[in-house]
Parts: sequence; C-alpha cells; structure tokens
Amino acid sequence: MDIALVVNLNARRGSHRFAAFAKKMLPNSRVIATRSVEEVDRFVEDLGSPRVILSGGGDGTACGILDALRQRNRSFPTLGLVKLGTGNAWAIGTHAPSPKSAMKQLADVLERGHTELPTSDFSLVEVEGRLTPFAGAGWDAELLHDYKMQKQSLPRPLQRFATGGPAYAVSIFSRTILRNVLQKERARVRLINLGEDALTFDPHGNVTKVPAGGFGECLYEGPYGVAGAGTTAELGFGFKALHFARVMPGRMHVRVLALSAAQATRHLPNLWRGVHPIPHSHDFLLTHCRMEFDREVPVEIGGDAIGLRNSLEYRIAPQIVPVIDWKKLRHLQ
Repeated sequence: MDIALVVNLNARRGSHRFAAFAKKMLPNSRVIATRSVEEVDRFVEDLGSPRVILSGGGDGTACGILDALRQRNRSFPTLGLVKLGTGNAWAIGTHAPSPKSAMKQLADVLERGHTELPTSDFSLVEVEGRLTPFAGAGWDAELLHDYKMQKQSLPRPLQRFATGGPAYAVSIFSRTILRNVLQKERARVRLINLGEDALTFDPHGNVTKVPAGGFGECLYEGPYGVAGAGTTAELGFGFKALHFARVMPGRMHVRVLALSAAQATRHLPNLWRGVHPIPHSHDFLLTHCRMEFDREVPVEIGGDAIGLRNSLEYRIAPQIVPVIDWKKLRHLQ
C-alpha cells in the first residue's frame, strides 16, 4: 500500500526520532519531517497519488496537507491523523491511539495482508479559503491568540520550551481569564444564514426546522462566549464542543454559546461531555453562514490562531475526505 507520512517538527510531540520510528514500522512509506508549510507544499507537489497520507501533527498540519492537495486539484486520498499536536481535536474524533501505537497497529494490519483500511467520511468547513474541521471565535480562540502572543514575547531561545499544558495554563490565568473578568462589556455577534434553510434541535436532540430561518435571516444576535462551527465534535483535549457536528452529512454544527465565563464554569462538566440542552446555547445545522462581531476579536482556524477579525464566513466545502477510523482498524488486528 502506497503510504506517505508528514511529521511536523513544530508539533508538541513531533521529532526526527518519531519520523525514524515510523519509517522503521512502515519501511515502504515515504516520510518527511518538516518545520514549514513550504516544505509540505514541495512534498505534496512531488508526492504523486498515494493511497494514504498520514498527518503527524495537530489539526493545523492536517488542514495544511488538505489545502496543498486542493490547490493542485488533487483528489483526497485516505487521511490518517496521528496525535503529535497539543489539542489533537480531529484525531481524537477518529479514535486515534498514541503515535507509536498508531504506527504499530497500521504495520500489523498491513502485515496481515489487508488492502483496505476502515474509514469515516468527513465533510469540511471552508473559512477564508482554508479547509478545516472547525473554526471560530471566543474563549478558545482568545486562549490560542494569548498563547501565541505570550510565546512571541519570550526571547527566541526560550520559545521552544513554552509549549504544552503548562504554557497554556500560564496563558489562561495571566491573560485570557484576567481579561474576561475585567472587561466591562462582552463582545457581541450576529449570525446570518447564507445557505439552505437553517435546522436546529429540540430539547431531546431531534432535528427541527428553524422558523424564519431561510437565506439572509439573522439566527442570533447578542453576547457570546464562544461562536464557532465545525464538522467534528471534538475541540481539543476531548472537549465535545460541537456535539451535533456528525448528525447530518453536508451540514456543519454552528454554535453560539451565550453564557458568561462564570455561567460556563458552572456548566463545564456538561459542556465538556456534549450534553444537550445547555442554557443559552444556540445550536444550528447550516451549510453557509456569516458571523459579524461588534469589534475585532481573535479567531482560530483548525486550532491555529490567525489574528483578529470583525467577521467570519463559514461554508461547507464540496470535498469529502475519507479518514482512518482507528477504532475499527484495531478490530482488524
């Protein structure tokens, strides 16, 4: 089976050592250890048409590979998500094991003679010309933005040590929480439907049509804590923030959580597990929408902070990507 592997050396657990281990487990695969988008682009340019591409990094690494393929009008091969990043939202959603276990399991399945890998089809969201399983604004984007700014404020020799959970914790308590506690007025958002008629959910989680939810209608206007969209339920560290993302193919879960930081803290266990309903959570299944903010706010795409925006547009991309389902793969061993 023709397999290619990209190992992002900037990812929390990315390393030349892991790249060498993967090559040992999958000796016929093509492996690149990279630190730049340009190197990934060149790798994809020379790649041909492998049946499987393994993305060793975080969510941004996988998104970068897909964008590079789309820019060249390449069809998407099977994508395998390997948890070398920090949040690993999309990878967790595909039941990915530890990176070394993933390589061993894949090697074992291939050694047993299997020529087809079990996959799940994922729709993707297009935001600012990029493909991603999730994107948005709010506390998560603020944290990523604050983490990035904090890291950049350090002397360059120290920046490589400012990674992982402890660095995020420092950013949360020294920047994100402090700002949200001190701010006098919460940010506001308008959610405009730009696609097919909007769908929502009743208290039991059943899909229902939104009254007056057609093209151009404002579905929500008011304060928010988190405002985002995605096609995968996970939002890093196992947080099921978009728990309706896989309910209907061709639709994304768009969520505006209007809770204050204090209210969200009280509901945190249920928010984490994806319990429905949650007070002041406005949940929709949409094909295309725009969020308009009353000020410039931090935004993230696929777990990468991209800066400040006063509006953001989301649409379901026409491409479908088959992604290795690691839980089903284990059953082949």
